[in-house]
Amino acid sequence: MLIICLSLCILNILLVGILAGTGTLKTAERGDIQYTSTQISPEGDITVPPEADYRYAIERPTDADAFYNMVIRVWSGGPLYNTWQPDNVQEFHYFPTTYYFFATISLFGYVVYKFILLGLSILATGFGTYLLLDVETEYADFEPSKKTLMGISAASIGFAPMVANFKVGQMTPFAYLCAAVAWWSYRRSSYTGGGTAIALATLVKPYWAAPTMVFASLSDNRWRGLLGFGITILAANALSVATFGFDTTEEYYSIIVDTLLASSKSVGPVTTWSVEALNVFWFLGEYAVFARLLTIVPVVWVFVHYVRRNKADIELYALSILLLFTALGSTTLIDLGLVLAAFVVFGVHAFGVGGWSFAILGGAFVLTHVHTYVMEVVVGSGHANLVGLLDAHPVLTLLQPGVYGVLAFYVLALWWARRAVSGMPYR
Repeated sequence: MLIICLSLCILNILLVGILAGTGTLKTAERGDIQYTSTQISPEGDITVPPEADYRYAIERPTDADAFYNMVIRVWSGGPLYNTWQPDNVQEFHYFPTTYYFFATISLFGYVVYKFILLGLSILATGFGTYLLLDVETEYADFEPSKKTLMGISAASIGFAPMVANFKVGQMTPFAYLCAAVAWWSYRRSSYTGGGTAIALATLVKPYWAAPTMVFASLSDNRWRGLLGFGITILAANALSVATFGFDTTEEYYSIIVDTLLASSKSVGPVTTWSVEALNVFWFLGEYAVFARLLTIVPVVWVFVHYVRRNKADIELYALSILLLFTALGSTTLIDLGLVLAAFVVFGVHAFGVGGWSFAILGGAFVLTHVHTYVMEVVVGSGHANLVGLLDAHPVLTLLQPGVYGVLAFYVLALWWARRAVSGMPYR
């Protein structure tokens, strides 16, 4: 099963690499970048100064241009956020201080910026996996070599949901590295640093704060992780107000509130879904929110036992990430890359136990890995082959392998948590 999972990742690297190298991928097409000196705004166009050597870049369907254009807009005297979304210029809704990261890698123009962002994303993924493996194998009954760990880390770059982030320039690889640093810090009893790492991910997307629950314990001063998290968030807010003003900071939180309220809406018909769709309780319509909330209850039980009895920390870490997909309605294939952290940490121990536990985990990995390809056929560019089924929504909505992968992993983690609490073997 391990060989199958690693082989699929390597094959995905080769496939995407070949498609990108030949310019077949939409995000790697030659000559599709357009530049403009003006961004249209309802309150007045935002024009690049005549003497400047930079311009806005438009290369849909990537997200990289949205982040780059945010920097150009600020350099041109415009606002941080683009909430009107004209033409091909996308919105930017990350925390204000993340501007400095994008500004730093935008200094040499759009093309160089894209390569830097891609390179850093790949490094973040590989290094994050290595950190998780290196620290977690110390708690396992086997001792893989450093070459083995490096090989698995390199292969993990090909996890399909993570590769989807590479292609469009999204930030999940950096959140993954933060989650890895947090767990590494947890294992090393460097709790403050772990909380700080999660806080950095939270500045990108608030729900990426979920793994902080492993620090919500008085045992061994783990609460210091919450302290590090809180101090980092406060410092980021202070810097935001100082550099961008109170109004911009307030606007960010207003956008977050609006997004949270919008996420409770019912899921539309499958013909309106995007390739990144991951709708766990699609069949419940507007009542899906109740099912999502119910998935929190078992995790609360695990959390209580973790705090009181100092057990099931591995399971809690995995469940904290899986909750993003069972409890929230706004997560997508792009966020699914973060589940790789749960797969790696949990996988080290499941591999040691072997048997059906590792088989289920491996199956869940395969299902999440192939999700992007299946959705491309169902609602993406290949959906024309299913024209005859487009009216059979229940049939098409069942073709979401990532959903079954997440749910299988969720149930397995709960089963392991029950065993950990009761002191029973995992076999």
